Amino acid sequence: MRRLLLAVALLTATVGYQVMSPPVNLAVARGVLKRVPEAFGPWRGTELDFDEGVKEELKADDMLIRRYDDGARSIWLCLVFHQNKRYGAHDPHLCYESQGFVLDREGHAHVDDGTPGGIDVNTFVAERRNKRRVIWYWWTTQGLATSDVRAFRQHMALLGALDNRSWGSFVRVESVARDGDMAAATARVREFAVLVAHELPAVFATVADSAAGRP
Repeated sequence: MRRLLLAVALLTATVGYQVMSPPVNLAVARGVLKRVPEAFGPWRGTELDFDEGVKEELKADDMLIRRYDDGARSIWLCLVFHQNKRYGAHDPHLCYESQGFVLDREGHAHVDDGTPGGIDVNTFVAERRNKRRVIWYWWTTQGLATSDVRAFRQHMALLGALDNRSWGSFVRVESVARDGDMAAATARVREFAVLVAHELPAVFATVADSAAGRP
């Protein structure tokens, strides 16, 4: 009887602890990425989560994954942020292939980010069980937004050498081609990528100032 009472007490304490201290969702931005807007115009965001194995593999300083909806349409946004010698050059191809997707139509697109030249981003289509996803992605760091992972790594290394500090983020925008409508999915991704690209400099302004030694 005493053992039963002790077991009940321990179970009650465990449940109480979990209620009072729920597990931290590491994909819900808690650092610099918490500045990413929860809404972009008509798009409203809902927090999602990463698989535990993905979190362990990325070893990020901050992560965010959200689904944004505007009523009839949906978009997924993923950001993975690293600081100080963690280059953050996440390869999304491996992520999708490990989940059984077949990748196709790899290429590039141009996104208006508010600068005179805009930015080039990587694109591909991931297909599984006859469902296709349109994915655009790039990397950004202080003074650079690029589709070129080598340029990204070199720029972060240079920042680290000059300031002994560096930071960078992987950015991915994705949409499902509903009813096989690739043109509509691509248009959604382009529209949302432009909104995100315009907003990210403000999101990273504080960390950029800190890396540059400004108060």
